[in-house]
Amino acid sequence: MGALLGALLASWLAPKGIAWYFDPPVNIGVNCREATEWSMSRLLIAQFWGLIAGVVGSLGVATLFRRKRARMNQDL
Repeated sequence: MGALLGALLASWLAPKGIAWYFDPPVNIGVNCREATEWSMSRLLIAQFWGLIAGVVGSLGVATLFRRKRARMNQDL
């Protein structure tokens, strides 16, 4: 449970920290903050869909194993 909480906090806080890191304190003509914020938002979207796919896939595999176990118990 702690690992899940840590992953959620990192997903929430890390993009802001990374975007801050790429924002130069003085105007040097190059600022990557917008590109970094965009890429971090895409990363969060990919993580969300990966989480959804993992939940759906895990439920599917668990259902298959339960059915197989039920058939094995009926054969005994």
